Amino acid sequence: MEPLSDLIRKLGSEDYFERQRAAWRLVETGVEAVEPLLAALERDPDPRARFKAAWALGKIGDRRAVLAIARALIEDEDPSVREWAASSLEAIGDLQAVPALARSLASDKSGDVRLRSSLALVALGASEAFAELLEEGDPDTKRMAVVGLGRLRCTESMGMVASFIEDDDPELRRRVVWSLGEMRAPESLPLLSPATKDESHVVKMAAAKAIATIGGHEACRMAQSLLEDEHPQVRLSAVAALGEIGLADALDRLVDVIFGDDEEEIRAWAAWSLGEIGDPRAIEHLQEACVKGPPAVREKALDSLEEVFGIGGGDRNDEA
Repeated sequence: MEPLSDLIRKLGSEDYFERQRAAWRLVETGVEAVEPLLAALERDPDPRARFKAAWALGKIGDRRAVLAIARALIEDEDPSVREWAASSLEAIGDLQAVPALARSLASDKSGDVRLRSSLALVALGASEAFAELLEEGDPDTKRMAVVGLGRLRCTESMGMVASFIEDDDPELRRRVVWSLGEMRAPESLPLLSPATKDESHVVKMAAAKAIATIGGHEACRMAQSLLEDEHPQVRLSAVAALGEIGLADALDRLVDVIFGDDEEEIRAWAAWSLGEIGDPRAIEHLQEACVKGPPAVREKALDSLEEVFGIGGGDRNDEA
């Protein structure tokens, strides 16, 4: 084994492979390498050496390194070092890192560093930190905090998250809708109601997906209401949501879409969703669609008959 001092020096090598070999050997050395790595992280003038030191400390996982890595996350001038510091704090998994990660998410100039800190906070289960950032942060911070609370499925924060569902920022509204869907709580369905009437079709599409994620009879009713939306992508999302929810409550409405005058793609996916419901009453409608529908509708109706009900469609190139 090379002396630790030589391995530390090679962390700043211009040769990528030499840097990587040295970093791995330091990781293999384990706790004996922690102090030299901390010294490199804090004092080496070369940012390549500092971020490799941060990476190696994360791999070793010694909790003694947490405070020094957290300091690098806040103070190092190089964004690559700060990003690796956040990743290493996630890898070590010590809750002492939460304040520094929250500060980084709220104030770092690099979007990549902020995102990495957000992911680390999720891994640490730091729901309280996300809630504080949602109350006090700038728009970018609020967006990431909402996503963090959704990833953690923090139903305790449902009301706080929903309070931003009519915010002026459409991207924040979209993320609020996603987060409420990820919480998978029926109680969030009434909170999603404003999103089904949002001025942004992107937010309404997100609402359809969130509703489908939650599921149930009320979700089915809400998704059906979006079938009347003026934007075709919203109607398509609603059709897909009804298939994912999978309740026979939507059977008649999907049949109406299949044989209506909407865009062919929407009618086709209505045929698919009708099959996804799995109700035998759908068979006759799907068979009729195979006869009367345009090509895309026939294709999806055949798929549903074959894959859901086990009814062969024969040669798809033949006219029924």
